[in-house]
Parts: sequence; C-alpha cells; structure tokens
Amino acid sequence: MSLFQLDRTARRPHVNAYGDHCPLCEQPIGQDIARRIEARMREQQEAAVKQARAETAAAAEQAVATARSEARAQAEAAALGRLADTQARLAQAEQARTDAAGQIAALKAEQQAAVEARVAEIKETLLRQREDLQREKEAAVLAEKAKVLKLTSELADLQRKLEGKTAHELGEGSEIDLFEQLRQAFAGDRIQRVPKGVNGADVIHEVVHNGRVCGKIVYDAKNRDAWQNGFAVKLNADKLAQGADHAILSSNKFPKDKREIHLQDGVIVAAPARVPAIVEILRDQLVRLSELRVSNEERGSKSEALYAFITSEHCKQLIGQVEAQAGKMLDLDTREQEAHRRLWDARKKLIHAVQKSRSDLAFEIDRIIGTAGNGPEELAQ
Repeated sequence: MSLFQLDRTARRPHVNAYGDHCPLCEQPIGQDIARRIEARMREQQEAAVKQARAETAAAAEQAVATARSEARAQAEAAALGRLADTQARLAQAEQARTDAAGQIAALKAEQQAAVEARVAEIKETLLRQREDLQREKEAAVLAEKAKVLKLTSELADLQRKLEGKTAHELGEGSEIDLFEQLRQAFAGDRIQRVPKGVNGADVIHEVVHNGRVCGKIVYDAKNRDAWQNGFAVKLNADKLAQGADHAILSSNKFPKDKREIHLQDGVIVAAPARVPAIVEILRDQLVRLSELRVSNEERGSKSEALYAFITSEHCKQLIGQVEAQAGKMLDLDTREQEAHRRLWDARKKLIHAVQKSRSDLAFEIDRIIGTAGNGPEELAQ
C-alpha cells in the first residue's frame, strides 16, 4: 500500500477501477496518477527534509558561529581584562620600583649628608684638638723658656754672688757681648766702645751706607738684679749729648708688667736677644731717611711712629717669627752636619772594606802563584 493512502477504516473510500484513492480528497484515481503524486510528494518530502536539514545545519552553523563569536568575544574581553590587569600590576610594580629608587636615593643622600657632616665634625674636632695641642705646646714652650730664663738669671746671680762680682763688672761683660754682637751683624758700620771711666753710652754705632754716615745709635747694656728707671733716663741724656737718632738699652730686667721690648723715656728697652732685630729695623729707617733727605722734624715724627710699631704686639710677633725661623734654619744646619757626618762615617767604613777585600784578593793571587807569605789579616797588621 502507498504511504499516501489514508486509513480506510476511518473513512469510507471511493472505490475506482484501479482500487486507489486520492490521499487528499479520497476520490479514486488511477495508479499512474497515484504513482506520480506519490513520487512528487516523496520529492517534496525529501526536498522539505533537505531544506529542513539545510536550515537545521545553517541554524547549527549560525549557532556555532555565534557561539564561537561570543566565545571569542568573551575570550578577547577576558584577555583584554587580563592584559589591563597585567598592565595595571606592571604600572604598580613600576611605580613601586620608582618609589623604592627614590627612597634609596633619598636614603643614600641622607647617608652621604650624615657621613659628610660626621667627617666635617671629625675634621673640626681634630682641628680644635690640634689648635689646643699647639696652644698647649706653645704655652709649654713659653713656660719652659721662662723657666730657663729664670734659672739662667738665678744662675747668673749665684755665679755673681759666688765670684763676688760687682754690678759694674757684670755690666762690662754684657757690654762686650753687645759690642761683639753688633760688630758681627753690621760689619760695614762704625761701631766702637766707650772706654771705661768715660761718661756716656757704652757703645756708639754710626750707620754707614755707600761711604756716608746716615745716622747714629747709642747703646747701654745692663745686667742687674732689678730694674731702675734711671737706666733709661741716663741713656736718653747720652743720646742727646751724642746727637744720636736712637738709643737702645739692652737689659735683662724690665719695668713691672713689661717684657721683651718696651719704650721708656725715649729709649728702647729690649732683651739682649731682640737687639739685633731692632737695630736692623732702625738702621734701615736711617738709611731710607738719609736717602730721602727729610728734615729733622719729619725724622722725629717718623721715629715716634716707628717706636710705636716696634713696641707693638704685632712687631713682637713678627720678630718672634723671624727668630723662630732662624732657629729652625740653625737646627736644619745642625741636622745637615749630622747627616754629612753619618755619610762620611759610612764612606770611611766602605773604604776600609774595599781595602780589606783588595788585600784578600792579593793574598789569594799570591797563594796561587806561590809567593804568598802571611795571611791577609797578618799582612793588614
């Protein structure tokens, strides 16, 4: 039976000659028509099935494509989210690194500043300690010098007491020392001692420059137990009597609260060690004034200014520096002489060693030849 035949139990069939009915209207049809209808309906059914399949496949493909597109979109969105998250974390990490670098730089700068401050503090402390040590050293040296001077003075007083020398005899010795000191320092000038028993200064010094007398300086030397103002008054009178430009009193004693260099009644009172430096200053002034040919009034004003400078602390410091440098030069000469002596001793030892080696060589040669007599030590003897 055909697939398109209706259930005959449900409806009443229209019987035709061929026994077949139309599946739509239940009317009898021929077998050829029924076959064509059946074939056409089969084709339509197949076409509908194909179309349904095609539509289903298309719908499935569309759904798959949509799903893929949605999945891709979701994946891209997720990837973009992860990328954004990664970038954010990278930005945070970079910011943290930048902050850490800034903190490290700030810490280094702080440490460097602390180190520099500490070094500066240490340097300042060392400098203060050095200055304190230098001051203590200078104070100790000055104290030792004062002790030495005091001991020297006490020793001189004891020697004078032991020897029973008078003040005049002591003064004569200091006069000779001053005279010899001036003659050595200013060999081109005219320097003479006033004979014993003659009133006046102890030493008269005429400054000579280019064969011409430029001025005159008079000196007294005192080596007494105590200071007397009459020393300066007497020497000032001698200066006026001689028509001298300057007067210098070499003394081991000074007025109260005065030391080294002092101006008393128009007379420069100086310790014996300071006299040569002061004379050098005064001599240079006399030579310059003589070359300028200034008047006596101008000479007096310039001498007063010069005296003010000589008795100032600045001048005392400068003279002290000159003496200190001169002392260092003397020490250097002493060390140089000692070094030369050690060098000469070493050279002498080397010469003796060479002579001994030469003697040993000659002995060995003579021993080989057969002319050797005594040993080299006995030959050397």
